[in-house]
Amino acid sequence: MESKDILQRYFEAQTSPNEEQRLAEELAQNNKLSPEERAAEAMMVYAAQQREGRVAVRLRNGKQGARRWQMALAAACVVVIAVGAWMNRPKPYCYVNGRPIYSIDEARRYAEGMFNDLAMADLKQINSLEELFTLE
Repeated sequence: MESKDILQRYFEAQTSPNEEQRLAEELAQNNKLSPEERAAEAMMVYAAQQREGRVAVRLRNGKQGARRWQMALAAACVVVIAVGAWMNRPKPYCYVNGRPIYSIDEARRYAEGMFNDLAMADLKQINSLEELFTLE
């Protein structure tokens, strides 16, 4: 009768290790087991096999793992900053003789100088045509 009570508490996970040991011994000695008792015996045999096949676990130092995460985070930050700086680099307004010009004022001066040079070149052609054809 007592084994039925222990069996019920075993299925509810409320037994102590000593009670489980005693229940396992009683189940191993009994030849005629009810379905619940057979289930409990199978579970206890499986648990015993698992305990025998224990694996040695070596825990790592938590600080070493944290240090790796910190290094990975720092590397990721460097990559993000480098990509951001590359994406936000200033765009040149123009190129003069292969040199990029980043200042709008300097680009404007070069453009005005170019248009002045073109205007002067056009004036020389117009003056030379006037010399050829004189209208009187």
